[in-house]
Amino acid sequence: MNPSAPDVSRPQEGTAGAAAGPRLRAIDTLLADRGQLFRALFLAAPIPKALVDLDGHVLVVNDALCTMTGRTPEDMVGRHVDLLAHPDEAPVPDRGDGPLDPWLRVDGERRLRRADGTELWATQSHEVVHTSTGTPQFVVLSLVDVTDRRRAEEDLVRRAFTDPLTGLPNRRALNDRLNHALALSRRRGLQVGLVHLNLDRFQAVNDVLGNEAGDQLLIQVADRLRWSTRVEDTAVRLGGDEFLILAEDVEDLDGLRTMATRLLSVLDDPFLIGKREIVLSASVGLTLGSDVAPDDLLRQAHAALARAKADGSRARIEVHDGGLSDSEVDQLQLEADLRNALESDELRLFYQPIVSLHDETLLGYEALIRWQHPTRGLLPPGAFLAAAEDNRLTSRLGAWVLRQACLDAAGWPAGLRVHVNISARHLAEPGFADLVTDALAESGLPPERLELEITESTALFAADATLQAVSEVTDAGVTLALDDFGTGYSAITALHRLPIHTVKIDRSFVADVVTEPSTAALVQGLVQLGLGMGLQVIAEGIEDLDQADWLREHGCEMAQGYAFGRPAPLPATIPSTGDVDLTGTLPPGEVTVQDVLDGEAVVTSGLPPVPAPKPPATRAMTIDELIAEGLPTEDRRLDED
Repeated sequence: MNPSAPDVSRPQEGTAGAAAGPRLRAIDTLLADRGQLFRALFLAAPIPKALVDLDGHVLVVNDALCTMTGRTPEDMVGRHVDLLAHPDEAPVPDRGDGPLDPWLRVDGERRLRRADGTELWATQSHEVVHTSTGTPQFVVLSLVDVTDRRRAEEDLVRRAFTDPLTGLPNRRALNDRLNHALALSRRRGLQVGLVHLNLDRFQAVNDVLGNEAGDQLLIQVADRLRWSTRVEDTAVRLGGDEFLILAEDVEDLDGLRTMATRLLSVLDDPFLIGKREIVLSASVGLTLGSDVAPDDLLRQAHAALARAKADGSRARIEVHDGGLSDSEVDQLQLEADLRNALESDELRLFYQPIVSLHDETLLGYEALIRWQHPTRGLLPPGAFLAAAEDNRLTSRLGAWVLRQACLDAAGWPAGLRVHVNISARHLAEPGFADLVTDALAESGLPPERLELEITESTALFAADATLQAVSEVTDAGVTLALDDFGTGYSAITALHRLPIHTVKIDRSFVADVVTEPSTAALVQGLVQLGLGMGLQVIAEGIEDLDQADWLREHGCEMAQGYAFGRPAPLPATIPSTGDVDLTGTLPPGEVTVQDVLDGEAVVTSGLPPVPAPKPPATRAMTIDELIAEGLPTEDRRLDED
């Protein structure tokens, strides 16, 4: 090596070093003639550079390249330049159009990897050094670090397509993704769905709690939507309190509606803003399509959302009805009407008597919900409970029934009990035990006069939260009845999972108990099973005296059915049952069911008035309460659904 360039790095010993020997002697000759110029332009250059042979092996590197890559000269000299390439980058194809290694012919931005594994971006350029005869001899490779610029550009792009508050894609990103999704849907034969959400009365949060609290609420909503969407779907913030879910590969409208209901359910739990819990809801517009322009699909979703909010309703789902059948439109209208039924005082409770089979003494009533629809008339539960489930109203209806039944029963004679059906979903929700406690406290009804009815499948598959809620209410004195006994999966298992007080034999068995010996044997077994476990047994669906006589003869003590009274509004006066021992077999009372039906009942006088309703002790704030009360002094809980 020429002494004028003593610090030029030499290759390591070995095969690669031996192969580079002749080339280094040529470099020595070059440096002997132009050593000082080489030092100035190459070794001391601030731009990272490497001298590379035509096959791509590194011969000399400068300090700037070592600093940029985090490698020493010994790490690089004698190695192929692809050592610097990022492993995720595609290999450079060999086009066979020259003597240079393919890696050296690439100019422009490249992704590289430092010695510590971190990535960097560099602009690569090369210059071929020829001999005096014009033959290519070496390549001077220059690499300029552009990582900071690249990241700044990526950040600008990300900001252009991302909502800065929530981190969700924005409207601009939606346009690109929607175009792409529609193109794919046409090839796959599926459809693209849009779920357009608008938070109900969100402005009240800003007005009462301030913009910062409103921003916190939007961030939490965005987080819930982000983690509740499928991998192939995209949650977007359109601006303000509007969000949109772009759902790809949707088969039909039912699938889209199910998705929308699931997304709304994640908003049910209260949001924690500072030290306060806020309950909110969202109105939704749905649309579905594939062979449609993106702007048209967005307009359809917006139009559906506008209908959902047109009459001031909340938590309402509307579907773009361009392709809906009359029955679908009718069902959607029923769901919309049900949203207003609670606020419009259209729900009613009918009561069906439960009697002693021994002498038809009245023991209590089962509360059954009805809907007095303003145009469709009186609707039974089967006509609207499915709509309630689709709109997440089951729990709200259940809470109304529980409260109203307790208020009604509190005015009855002391011996009468009230049975209230509880859905599996309602029972599993947080705060159910508090709801029961509040209903009892508000009405003044003693806990032992309330019996909650659940189905056998609910008891069998009850989650830990359900078991805990049941334990809390039964510890307070409320009893539990197992409805539809014998129709589920395992009666024995269901009886052992929960503290059951009463079993109700399903009407499907009672109907054939006289005419079908096999059914009679089954019913007799169910009666003996219940009695043997110390439970009260009620037979449902008794329609004639022959059925009543058979059940009485085979040990069943209580009954319910058309033979003793159809569900009806609460009588103006309730008969007295006399002194009734609620802890064991119910003895005869003073008045029969026929007395009730004939209106000849004795009116019990001097009953204490029903206490005025009291607000729950603790609940989350609704948006309306924020407006009405401003900043509350306590946190409170309320199950909005």
